[in-house]
Amino acid sequence: MQEAPAPSQPAPLRPPPEAELVEAGKLSMGQLAQAHRDRLETGKQVLDIIVERGWVAASEVAELREAYGIAAPPPPATQPATDSSPDTDAPPPPPPAARYRIAIRLTNGDLITAGETEGADKAAALGHAVVADLTDDTGEWPFFGGRFINPETIVSVDLVPDNSNV
Repeated sequence: MQEAPAPSQPAPLRPPPEAELVEAGKLSMGQLAQAHRDRLETGKQVLDIIVERGWVAASEVAELREAYGIAAPPPPATQPATDSSPDTDAPPPPPPAARYRIAIRLTNGDLITAGETEGADKAAALGHAVVADLTDDTGEWPFFGGRFINPETIVSVDLVPDNSNV
């Protein structure tokens, strides 16, 4: 009688690489939260945003990617310039998606911008992320719009359509 092979053990769960940067004191929780908000707005990877904002050196993030087996994103493709005239039969480009500003409303009526994005779905997702940041149980006041906000003064998180392009 043959023994059944032992089931392979799943790899232990590992926190995301940016958690190591926070634990090492190279990235604050506020910066990480902002990077996640930016990820929702731009679709970029959190590690790329951290480097773009200059919070952590690109070489450190490259080492972290290698340790986690994460491939670096490909460089942005450049489109060659063409001298061809525009095709007059081509359909017109779609209208730009509506832009939204995610704002924190305070009891005194102030609106503090917490982020901006295009499209209602992205705005709702970003709004949820802001609410999650505001309801954090760390006891620290949240930091948005260049100021710390007393949680007791927050009335709402508003998704405000940006009508400046209209």
